[in-house]
Amino acid sequence: MIHSTDRWSAMLAGMAVIAALALLQAGCGGGGGGGGGLAGGGIGGTGVTSGTISGFGSVFVNGVEFETAGTSFDVDDDPAAVEGDLGIGMVVTVIGRVNDDGVSGTADSIVYDDVVEGPIAGNPVEDQDMITKTFDVLGTTVIVDRNTTVFENTGYDTLAQNDVVEISGYFNGNSELLATRLEKAGVLGAGTEVETRGTVSGFNAIDTFTLGSVTVTFDGGTVFEDLPGTVSNGQYVEVTGTLTNATTIAATRIELEDEGFDDDVGEISVEGIVSDFNSLADFRIAGQAVDASGAGVDFEPASLAASIADGDKLEVEGAIVGGVLIADSIEQRAGDIRISATVDSRNPAAGTVTLTIAGNMLTVTTTTRTRFEDERDDVDPFSLVDIASGDYLDIEAYLDDGGNLFATQIKRDEPDDIELQGPADVPPTGGTTNSGTISILGIALATGIDTEFEDAAENSISGGSFFGSVNDGDLVRFSDEQVPDGTADKVEFED
Repeated sequence: MIHSTDRWSAMLAGMAVIAALALLQAGCGGGGGGGGGLAGGGIGGTGVTSGTISGFGSVFVNGVEFETAGTSFDVDDDPAAVEGDLGIGMVVTVIGRVNDDGVSGTADSIVYDDVVEGPIAGNPVEDQDMITKTFDVLGTTVIVDRNTTVFENTGYDTLAQNDVVEISGYFNGNSELLATRLEKAGVLGAGTEVETRGTVSGFNAIDTFTLGSVTVTFDGGTVFEDLPGTVSNGQYVEVTGTLTNATTIAATRIELEDEGFDDDVGEISVEGIVSDFNSLADFRIAGQAVDASGAGVDFEPASLAASIADGDKLEVEGAIVGGVLIADSIEQRAGDIRISATVDSRNPAAGTVTLTIAGNMLTVTTTTRTRFEDERDDVDPFSLVDIASGDYLDIEAYLDDGGNLFATQIKRDEPDDIELQGPADVPPTGGTTNSGTISILGIALATGIDTEFEDAAENSISGGSFFGSVNDGDLVRFSDEQVPDGTADKVEFED
């Protein structure tokens, strides 16, 4: 059974996989229904990879560089799409072979469909730290992140009410859509085209039903796919149409969506948000049931096995047996480490970039899974070789068990505040005043008389209270506002 908080994630994953399987079967001239051809390793070892696009020059998904010569593409239900219709941050499903090296492969098909498309209802609400904004689109609560969401035709600071946006991302356990990519398609007007998904309820047996808070109407001109010309309560459907008012869609197309993987899948890699975590043997990733309790599961970092919790972003690899993904490897795909700083140097051969923070050097390692984005100059594709000394980067990273930093995302942007978020790793020095020193990731950072301090609930506290309560390992963020002088303007606890 799909848990209600994860239903959309599971439906979307299933929809993309089934569509991709259909493309693969058509391309191979194969017969048979569902995805049965993938069981036990599938057609010639072909498998399923579901995750965000992290780069091009081929297509990078979940750390694998997929060659795309001969690949079929389906983008937003357009089977005539091409690779150029894809973008960084899109959550896609790839059907294809991954080579023995684990980092290269060949894609037979790539399928993308945005989660929701429609107008922003009301002004986006920004959190106190000015890192995330929350808003609704057709009843779906969306959260965008200044540093990790990819924006197209708009930006974090320019989002506004009535912007029509197309969003890709992952649902968390609260049914909030964490956007990996947001593209502005226009501004609300007459006949605005929209797209959404949900479970049919309140059907009047004629021409009207609801999807959550949205009312849908249809008529003789509506195209039905995998449906007998009407709908039934309890069906999960995708609706495309035009807005007739803020909460009503006149449907031009209604398609029945699948609730997940119909068949066992021999090889699969799924990226997503953890929910319903009960134990390593019982949790969900992007709505897919996972069992990671088997001996020999490879956790990266190894300490991840003891720390998985709801809200974590992970990549799980294994096989689906009886509807459950039996994991053989799990990798952290987002970390608590945040770095916003200028580049001192980079070493493409070693895959590292070194940044300057308060006169100290901090080195971060990139991998084939690191997502690169260039907000400053729009270089595309953008990679480590394009980064130069003096560039300002926003980095999301995690620590491995050896204390090494690995970047999950690197974004080049215009210069801004110097920030470092990470675990406090040595007892700080301070007193009853604001002046003192806090160490994060081995970097000693000074505070002063004008430094502001906040607790995890974003309440102002005194410097003495901060220094008296901070413990080794607490997640802390240091901010040195433009123009940076090496002394904190703000230090705060983070959840």
